Amino acid sequence: MKLQVFCLVLLCLIGCETKDNVNSLSSSSVEDRDKLVDQFLIIHDFNSGEEFDTQKLKEIQNDSNRQDYKKVLDDFFTQHLQKEMESFQTINKSEHERHILVITKDRWLFRVSLKQWPDYNNIWTVDMYGGFPQSQ
Repeated sequence: MKLQVFCLVLLCLIGCETKDNVNSLSSSSVEDRDKLVDQFLIIHDFNSGEEFDTQKLKEIQNDSNRQDYKKVLDDFFTQHLQKEMESFQTINKSEHERHILVITKDRWLFRVSLKQWPDYNNIWTVDMYGGFPQSQ
């Protein structure tokens, strides 16, 4: 009997503590990544990314930076969009494509599609992108 009462009191205390910890989180201190993904999924207005013809693909196929999708993404943002990335996350990928959520330091949210070219030394190019200012 004493053990059962002790267990019930212990469970109550543990449950109350957990609930208090959850409620004490300030919404301003936690970034809602689900909200970011929801915003990412509503981007349907895209601009063309890098458009290369066969000759240009042959020229860049030996560029080692083109074999790393992260470098291609960073170069595209700094050189083409003139923005600095704060963070990025792959949302979906297949054998030769990646769909990436990017947040820039000026609080823009982008949806970027990268394409890998197996016939050209597996280089990556930016296929298309779209973005808008991040909502709070």
